[in-house]
Amino acid sequence: MMAAYGRDIVQPNHCGPDYQNRHPMVLQAYNGFIAYQPLYQAGCLRDSTGNYCFANAITNTTSNTDSYPYYLPLGVGLPGGSRPTCNSCLRDTMAIFNTAAANKTQPISQTYSDASQQINMGCGPEFANTTVANGAPALGTSGGFAPLVAVLVALYILLL
Repeated sequence: MMAAYGRDIVQPNHCGPDYQNRHPMVLQAYNGFIAYQPLYQAGCLRDSTGNYCFANAITNTTSNTDSYPYYLPLGVGLPGGSRPTCNSCLRDTMAIFNTAAANKTQPISQTYSDASQQINMGCGPEFANTTVANGAPALGTSGGFAPLVAVLVALYILLL
């Protein structure tokens, strides 16, 4: 369904002209729609005690950079100097994102490689796979600060 919204939002009768003009809100919404699948998969990961990895990451007060990898699928790069906690949650999340990065239409195809190398500097050279398989050609992408808001706005526009 979200992929269909991604296709719809770029149509001329929806937000196509704004997409072509690279309007930030439309680009954020588009990225949110097409990045839904890898974000959903990563959001469902659990640690060895049964807690959700994403919940652990966003509530970790001792390492406030643990949530940053979850922005990669939206086309937002890992900030320099970020050192997320090296644990099974991060390893499994990066494995999901590595698979998604092979699809060049996904915004993560632009952010994964640098992020995996940066994570490996802190977690060890074999922690995250830095090799991304070749996939489909890239579409225009742009990062965003408020992707969820953009997705909700786009849904509203599509439902009008």
